[in-house]
Amino acid sequence: MESKKKHIIIFRFSALGDVAIAAPVVRAAAMSNPDHKFTMVSRPAMEPLFSGIPNLTFWPAELEGKHKGIRGLLKIWLSLLKQKPTHIADIHNVTRTWILRTLFFLSFIPVNYLKKGRSEKRRLTARKNKELRQLTPVYERYAAVLKQTGITLPEDFSKFCSEKQLSQDQGTTSKLKPTLIKIGIAPFAKHRAKAWPLEKMEQVIASLTKNPDIRIYLFGGGRQETIRLLALQQKYSCVESVAGRFGLSRELEIMKEMDLFISMDSANMHLASFVSTPVISVWGATHPYAGFYGLGQPQEYAVQTSIECRPCSVYGNKKCYRGDYACLNEIEPSDLIKKVEDFFKTKDYFKGK
Repeated sequence: MESKKKHIIIFRFSALGDVAIAAPVVRAAAMSNPDHKFTMVSRPAMEPLFSGIPNLTFWPAELEGKHKGIRGLLKIWLSLLKQKPTHIADIHNVTRTWILRTLFFLSFIPVNYLKKGRSEKRRLTARKNKELRQLTPVYERYAAVLKQTGITLPEDFSKFCSEKQLSQDQGTTSKLKPTLIKIGIAPFAKHRAKAWPLEKMEQVIASLTKNPDIRIYLFGGGRQETIRLLALQQKYSCVESVAGRFGLSRELEIMKEMDLFISMDSANMHLASFVSTPVISVWGATHPYAGFYGLGQPQEYAVQTSIECRPCSVYGNKKCYRGDYACLNEIEPSDLIKKVEDFFKTKDYFKGK
């Protein structure tokens, strides 16, 4: 006897990095269960992360527009209720999704939600008696919620990242010679405690650009970041900034073209991981042990110090209680340059280039 067809609605509104972590898991769920229907509810800009799968529909939640506030959430509930969901999977677990899942629960729809592991994260980031150990990766936490709906999921989610589907649009980035090595760099992060000083990253750029086979692409968002990256573009002839020029879909395509990506512990790390590009990441107040490391990225690709106060924050949104951000400032450009050199030596990138 065939099992009843399910329609699973999934909530994850923000942040961009967390949605990028969720994308391979959601894609894996849909592709591994083709007889069931999945609806991903998130902010409109996130849609490219969930495209190309027949039984996966993206539903845009305009939380700053028509879906703002309690009335907006009621509109989301009523609209989605008409689609006859069989299960709700809340992989965000914030006030908005709590309200929504409660409404669905009262509508007799089974509800499952994310367990964030707050107590073990507090122990990981404690000033005293810190428990420095690997916590459950976030993508596994997302997967646990989806498994509770009764579907099957594979072990390896990295196989369900975005396929290489590059645009044929000319004029978006400079036409590259096949011999060039392409390195993407995203030097910024949302929080100060996760952002390596830009002057140190510029030293890395200056060193890399001495190699005529290398071309560097800079990624960022927002007016101030765009201005600073354009200044670097003007300073180095083989550096190009893509910041502020394209939408998420095209940026993902450009990231996919990179031979290597360098970033902070940031959304760009997860976006590059989503398109299966190797990422060397710089870590400050946060730590890969918190579970937010790039999917499929080897642990040795992380650049970090062993200073005893790390990690002091899960998300990097706390000020340095020492006041000196030593976790970032103790990392030298030579540390990152060596990591890049080791990567290319191991991969033999320059052979046949």
